[in-house]
Amino acid sequence: MAKAEAEQLLGPDGLPEASKEPGPGGAGILVVLMLVPRLVGLGIGFLIFKFGDVSLYQDQIALLASKKLGYLYLSVTAVSVLVQWLNVFPMIYKQKLNLEGNIRANMQFFKVNSTTNPLPYVVLEEQGVVGEYNRANRSLFHFIENMGGVLLCILCAGFVFPLPAFICTLAFFVGRVAHQIGYVSGYGKHGLGFGIVMLVSNILEGLVTLAALSSFGAF
Repeated sequence: MAKAEAEQLLGPDGLPEASKEPGPGGAGILVVLMLVPRLVGLGIGFLIFKFGDVSLYQDQIALLASKKLGYLYLSVTAVSVLVQWLNVFPMIYKQKLNLEGNIRANMQFFKVNSTTNPLPYVVLEEQGVVGEYNRANRSLFHFIENMGGVLLCILCAGFVFPLPAFICTLAFFVGRVAHQIGYVSGYGKHGLGFGIVMLVSNILEGLVTLAALSSFGAF
């Protein structure tokens, strides 16, 4: 049976029959998403720090150190980590729902309060132009959900590492557009854009973290 057909086998509650068996949970995914991209971002940031315009970076970091702004930069790192945590934590329960395909674009499942028989959950339309519109907007919401930490990191990383931050910002631009266009085509097609966004977001955060640590004389 094709995947698209399997998605149409809905139970009385409006969710696919496959979702009746709880999934294993996403705690492992949470750990991976919180740690692995962050370590990669720090590693790439360190290479930029060591092999880029070192004299400029050191001058800017010296200015940070003179004003004790390393604490500000660590604060930005903390906010960036928090934003990602708040976005990733629901994955634990999303995995338990054991959903596949376009229905995963639903951020909430609503129900109609009924005094008689329970009614199916209310979900996003997946089919046709309405479904494409819904997924395009889901990508927009994904951008809004993650933008707080990224914006702070762009500003702070840009002060110390102006060119690398600019390049990361352009890549973020491309990634977000690819994410939205891909999502319109169907769930899973946004993967490339998601990967680009995650990579450059963590590079920016890594640059901010490295600038903070360097301002305290860590290296």
